[in-house]
Amino acid sequence: MDLSIAFLVAGIIIMTGFFGIFLFDKTKVPDVLLLMGIGVLLGPVFGLVGPAGLRHFAEYFGTLALIVILFEGGMDMDIDKLLTEFGVASFLVLISFILSTGAIAAYLHFVHHWELLRSILLGSILGCTSAAIVIPIVGKMKIGNEIKTLLSIESALSDVLAVVISITLIEIINLGTIGIRTPFRAVASSFSTAIIGGALAGIIWLKVLNFLKDRRYSYMFTLAAVLITFGVLDFLGGSGSIAVLIFGIVLGNSHSFSKLLNISDDSLVESTIKFFHGEMTFFIRTFFFVYLGEIFVFRVLDAHFFLVSMALFLIIIVVRYASVLLTVKIFSEKKDDRFLMLSMMPRGLASAVLAILPASAKISGSEIFIDITFAVIILTNILMTFGVYYSDKLYNRHAGE
Repeated sequence: MDLSIAFLVAGIIIMTGFFGIFLFDKTKVPDVLLLMGIGVLLGPVFGLVGPAGLRHFAEYFGTLALIVILFEGGMDMDIDKLLTEFGVASFLVLISFILSTGAIAAYLHFVHHWELLRSILLGSILGCTSAAIVIPIVGKMKIGNEIKTLLSIESALSDVLAVVISITLIEIINLGTIGIRTPFRAVASSFSTAIIGGALAGIIWLKVLNFLKDRRYSYMFTLAAVLITFGVLDFLGGSGSIAVLIFGIVLGNSHSFSKLLNISDDSLVESTIKFFHGEMTFFIRTFFFVYLGEIFVFRVLDAHFFLVSMALFLIIIVVRYASVLLTVKIFSEKKDDRFLMLSMMPRGLASAVLAILPASAKISGSEIFIDITFAVIILTNILMTFGVYYSDKLYNRHAGE
């Protein structure tokens, strides 16, 4: 692509991202599909960018997008609401993820006669909701802080579960050995390491920010600390994503830690860090969803492909409905939020990145994972768009009563 055309397109994408937010404020229609649609036009339709070459950057660009979104999501969470909603979120994510993975695996194994481990692998890839989509969407909705926190935590935990389980399964398939305790140990170790490491990093950084209150570039220094936290915790075997979320929660609730840490002024987080990170999140998120559209390549658009994609989509809907129904039955105070909880099932960042890994690991028969996953991402995001629109109407109706 010519340099002048590249900058022209970049400017149009940023403006589209801005008007997408304006559109959401007016109509409650999320901008995700609009941005992905631009990506599809730039990549598969007009061929201005080569999808095959872009896929090499999926893991890096996707992870960067997740980091900035999770950090912002963490800073926007109230720690009291987090402690209240964590139990509900954990229950919902476990039920939803386990049932989704199991139901998808059963369908692929018994109906299409896929190998069992390969079926479970695709089930785990498609079993998670997307924090990169859910957190920004619920953040813009005029709903209670409790349900915002619940859905944000659920999507973040869901992403991490999918990453840990999928990567463990890829290793098991390649090594040819399996132990019943291996996935559970991996999940427990990943979460515990991340929570402790992220909390310590956040507390230390609050002290650092106390010394930086009169200095410039404190936001960029903080962003560097976030990236380092992710890298270190990921290297140590923890979930870098959860560590970043915890880091953001600590900074976002700096007032709760100020007396404990003997911090006299915690206004830097509110006045500078949150403002500049909001701008950074908008920039990265806008280009990420365009990028996601650019790497779509449907190689097998036949009846079998549509049948499998629609069947998996319907399984996800049924499982989500059952999971939400069970959750509100146990936690009856969430009954009024059940429609929004049902709607928030979009697949996105984690699923897209994970779908590429099995083929890279040369797992036989996994080439179709990418095509199926992208189809499910589109379908679940279309459903979420309608869900968000009608949920907003329901909340406004209840507010007026």
